[in-house]
Amino acid sequence: MKRPSTPHIRWGVALLAGLALVGTWTASAAEEAPAPAGREGAAHRAAPLWRADPARGLASFEGTETKPGSVQVVDDPAGRYGKSFQLHTSGKKIDDATRVRVESRGHRTADGSRLRFAKEGDIYYIGWRSMWGPLPTKKGDWVVLWQLKDYGSGAATPPLSLRARGDGTVDLEYSDPDLKTTQLWHTGLTLNTWHDFVVGIKISDDPAKGWVKLWHDGTAQRLTGGTEQYQAATLRGDWVTDKWGVYRSDGVTGQATAYLNSPAVGRTYGDVAP
Repeated sequence: MKRPSTPHIRWGVALLAGLALVGTWTASAAEEAPAPAGREGAAHRAAPLWRADPARGLASFEGTETKPGSVQVVDDPAGRYGKSFQLHTSGKKIDDATRVRVESRGHRTADGSRLRFAKEGDIYYIGWRSMWGPLPTKKGDWVVLWQLKDYGSGAATPPLSLRARGDGTVDLEYSDPDLKTTQLWHTGLTLNTWHDFVVGIKISDDPAKGWVKLWHDGTAQRLTGGTEQYQAATLRGDWVTDKWGVYRSDGVTGQATAYLNSPAVGRTYGDVAP
């Protein structure tokens, strides 16, 4: 016996199929939607290429430079972010020729290999959280708090430096291949307060091909020229790498401490944002 036609059932099946298609389209659109302004890559967080693990002590870094000073793992003195790295210097010079510095240098991954920035065209994002205090400054002098430092043949001066000035500001300074410096960004220097940073870089020794981006406390910053991306030569020498801590000109004296939390290197902003 032939079963009678059931148009309401066929209509229901068609409706469910249509909803499934709409659902599929919505998911695809969500996956491809751009991240909100100032939060580049936040929707696509992946494991970073490197992250300093306080449980490993100083093994996460390629080395430390204590001239004089100490680098150790301590509890966050502000009671917010758990275990952090403390870089402290007494500020007393070890000799007339050596500037005071206490810094981490470079990155070692969990398997002990070194992560260095050397390949033309590579893009990296470096994220971290910093707190400083005490931090003596002096007008006309500088204190470097983070560097993108060059090494190997042709090394001359860091392409990028985050510097505290004696005028109550901290700035990001770029040095081009001719060693001409440009202040890319600045803001007020506040002590004993955590601040988040992310620096994006495209690796190149050609100022027309490399670039720099900066986020401060989760917000993309406009750099010199009014754009969020500044064309720059980010590679000098054979490779460049990160240094965190305190490195200062001879006119600045006294004890200084820098705290470092959640430093990481990845391929997107979202991989490394604190």
